[in-house]
Amino acid sequence: MIVFILVPGLYAAVEQADDPALRGRPVIVGGDPAKRGSVTGASREARARGVEEGMEMRRALELCRDAILRRTRLKHYRERVAELRELLRADCERLEELGLDGTFLELASPADGLAHAAELCVRLQAEFGLPAVAGIAPTRFVAVLAARHAGPGGIRRVNEAEVEDFLGPFPVDEIWGLGPATAQRLAEHGVRTIAELRALDPARLAELTGARAAAILEYARGADRGRLAPKPRSRTLSQEQTLLGPSTDLRAISESLAQLAERLAATLARERRAAGSVTLVVSYLDGTRASRTLALDGPTGEPRELADAAVALLARTHAGARAIRRLRLAVAGLERLTPGTEGRQLRLF
Repeated sequence: MIVFILVPGLYAAVEQADDPALRGRPVIVGGDPAKRGSVTGASREARARGVEEGMEMRRALELCRDAILRRTRLKHYRERVAELRELLRADCERLEELGLDGTFLELASPADGLAHAAELCVRLQAEFGLPAVAGIAPTRFVAVLAARHAGPGGIRRVNEAEVEDFLGPFPVDEIWGLGPATAQRLAEHGVRTIAELRALDPARLAELTGARAAAILEYARGADRGRLAPKPRSRTLSQEQTLLGPSTDLRAISESLAQLAERLAATLARERRAAGSVTLVVSYLDGTRASRTLALDGPTGEPRELADAAVALLARTHAGARAIRRLRLAVAGLERLTPGTEGRQLRLF
């Protein structure tokens, strides 16, 4: 079974996670309304008022006059998604990305996919403040539809025997590769749902949809020849720790960072790799977060050097003045160690 994890309204969800004052309020992310900007993300509260991605910002504000506007911060959203996918990557056999907001997983232990998907959604909310939904199905196409129509609880599982019944009521334009012009042509001949498309004679379907008729029919039946690729070697590694209680004690926080650095160093050693940069993410008591990154002078896997970098980054946050409840330490710029570099001591500064 394939699990598809989706963060609806990703851009707005990240803005709400970063700023607790925005939670529960309609948030729209996008361009300048005065310059015909368009919506790139909308929170659940804004979507409930009819706001959709791609809509002109002026129209969105007519529908949701009390919306809070935020400019698109694509680099920041990509960083947050990279962190999220590190968590998802940890215990899956295969992982494939679908845009920024969606991730396919093939679980290492698929026996209880429903419980596992539920646990992942809970963790994404708890650790990143991002609401996620999940679809579980035999193929990618069906898993995506299951996630997008998960309903209450945010999780929908479609078993093999249920696939055709599940797909039947959906409009034909949900089929991957079937564009609006083809959907319009089908509608003109009384074919609007996937069930109606499946009922067509194959020759008639080919007349209406052209060379892709066979592929379209496969999707309509819930088949999908594509298989998830083996998960790529991670470009980052991370470790996280929730403190025993919110703390402003810099010494205790530094000790926790040293423990995280030790664990990262052990993983780097096992994989015979070294890191070129260190990122520290601190979660404050009020739910806001701060992320700081430091590029090292050269790749290293030494725990002391990683810990020193982490403490240097800590000094660039409000640690000591604001209570911290959670720490995340990540390394990136990973390089394979060669015989000439193994065990090499590299300076941070």
